[in-house]
Amino acid sequence: MIAKVTKGKRAGGALRYDFGPGHREEHKEPRIVGGSVPGTPQQVARIIDRHNRRRADVERPIWRCSLSLPDEDGVLPDEQWGQIAEQYVGRMWGPDVPWVAVRHGDDHIHLTVSRVRWSGELASDSHDYARSRPIVRALEREHGLVNAEERSNRVAPQVSGPERAAAQRRGAERPEREQLRELVRAARDASAGDGRLAFEAALTEAGVDYRANTARNGRMSGYSFSLPGWTDGEGAQVWSAASRVSRDLRWAELGETLGSPDPRTAWATPAPATEVAQEPKPAQVPHQPSHPPLTPGQAAAAERLTGVSRARAARARSTTTSTRRTGTTRATGPNSQPPRPPEPPQPRRGRGL
Repeated sequence: MIAKVTKGKRAGGALRYDFGPGHREEHKEPRIVGGSVPGTPQQVARIIDRHNRRRADVERPIWRCSLSLPDEDGVLPDEQWGQIAEQYVGRMWGPDVPWVAVRHGDDHIHLTVSRVRWSGELASDSHDYARSRPIVRALEREHGLVNAEERSNRVAPQVSGPERAAAQRRGAERPEREQLRELVRAARDASAGDGRLAFEAALTEAGVDYRANTARNGRMSGYSFSLPGWTDGEGAQVWSAASRVSRDLRWAELGETLGSPDPRTAWATPAPATEVAQEPKPAQVPHQPSHPPLTPGQAAAAERLTGVSRARAARARSTTTSTRRTGTTRATGPNSQPPRPPEPPQPRRGRGL
């Protein structure tokens, strides 16, 4: 079964297409085979679009998906298509979204789903393609349908003739890569959204050996798988990269399906850079050299020197004060001379005398 997803604005346009002639007149006997909105196609479209107006902030609230089958599955009855539609929508979105399923051909149906829940909450369409894949594979197994990815040969690398012959010589019922394909996919589907730890626990329970491959920077780059007893001619265990088992098991897709990050690799993701206010640095205190304690003799000598210094400082202060009061400058020293008295003023001579 193949699921193709599109997104739109109004349920009215989607249902007009479903109940119209189609692009090439291929629509035959269009009819509703399931849904949570009662009424005629026109009534269903009006109810959904009116309900979506509660969330005018959502530009494209309509989620569309076509589910189609290959010819090998034959023509399913409407009742079975209704069960498939209800199971698919319930696992994808939960039971509280408005939706309707329309069949207008033998091999496919169209789903029209409103992402605005009946409560008014918006259902997230994040990773919808990755979430859809394991649901489709599970429905194929439950309803006995052909695995469309295997049939297309686009996802599963084919097993060569020599590889089949080597598996027979080892006594394996089927080539190991075919076994791994089923076991690893089942573990992936069982742990979808639960992270790496749940996936690896499911692998261990299924008897699959695995190795996690990381890049130099510590980021996860993918898995390699093996089975007990899968050895080469020299007895060494054979490991197959995930892309060789199946292309949908590459880390780019597998990691998205598993969802929540593994705490063991969280350290490898650098934290976002944030600006931190620089706190003022404390003032630098000059280094004070430490000295050994003074002896009694050194202490007495220091006390005498301190007394002499204090006496000299007192005399200097008294001299400065006296000089400031008289307005004169006193010279000191052995060759100093007393200051000369000021000369008397000379009489001025008049003109014409």
